[in-house]
Amino acid sequence: MRITQVMLARGFGGAERSFVDIVAALVRRGHQVQAICHPRFRAREALHAAAQIDCVTTLGAWDPLARRRLARAMASFRPQVVHTHLARAAHLAGSAARSLGLPTLAKTHNYVDLRYYRAIDRLVATTADQARYLCDAGTDAARVTVIPNFSPLETARPHPPAPGQPVRLLAYGRMVAKKGFEVLLEALATLTPAPAWRLTLGGDGPARARIAARIARLGLQPRVRLCGWIPDVRAALLEHDVFVLPSIDEPFGIAVLEAMACGVPIVTTSTRGPGEILDAQTALFAVPGETASLARALHTALAEPAAGQTRAAAALERFTREYSEQAVLPRYEALYRALAG
Repeated sequence: MRITQVMLARGFGGAERSFVDIVAALVRRGHQVQAICHPRFRAREALHAAAQIDCVTTLGAWDPLARRRLARAMASFRPQVVHTHLARAAHLAGSAARSLGLPTLAKTHNYVDLRYYRAIDRLVATTADQARYLCDAGTDAARVTVIPNFSPLETARPHPPAPGQPVRLLAYGRMVAKKGFEVLLEALATLTPAPAWRLTLGGDGPARARIAARIARLGLQPRVRLCGWIPDVRAALLEHDVFVLPSIDEPFGIAVLEAMACGVPIVTTSTRGPGEILDAQTALFAVPGETASLARALHTALAEPAAGQTRAAAALERFTREYSEQAVLPRYEALYRALAG
């Protein structure tokens, strides 16, 4: 099929990663893909596998010039279906596609403002909870399809921590308040000296300076390393013993899928996304935003590595069955065919 994918954000987070992964996966599966992105899109180079990349600058969600540029790009490529990501792309590209008579779908990625999705034929929610939100907000259930995120990472079996060495913890993501990294640091600061641990904290964002200051204030510099964005997530996961997602709010959590794929034991908060993906058989849970609760979960992960390996093996099995590229992409292809008619 000929498929246009549109993402107009500049930064890089879970939604942007999903966009890049879908483009690459569709190309691998033999489709012709047009990837439309902002010229300053941080992950533009990662789209190198796409058959065609077009760049459109936008001044906002209501930019009429951008809408015309999008329509020209689509008309040149002649897609059978247009797939948009996030509100700005849904509003602008959805309107442009409608003017060309092209069917559209939008991956919502979050709990969205439906004003920006009026030109979209089908909404794709990544969790059942997001789908309920859309229907409760007045969307016809026939317009809503649930397709989870996936990870294209090659899977790996769980590996035990190296004996006699500090337990290597890994957390990463956009450095914003809702990701809970400062709660993680506070929780780690309350742990007893044994078992020993080290934390690698990856990512960047507006809260990075505040996080660095918190590390210094808590005296954690010897045990916490800020490393910026991680270019090879799989390699990083395989080098660590426990993955931690301390989010205060997490509508899905692609990083959780990456840890599942790599067989790494997971400590997460019981936010909406991870709470739907994982359970007590596949992860340790903490109450979002509660330092003491997260500290207890971390202590259990450090003190009981064998139980962590058992949970990681169950999580890997679930990932392969429900969240791998091979499990998820056929669902998108079926939806594309249905919309293309």
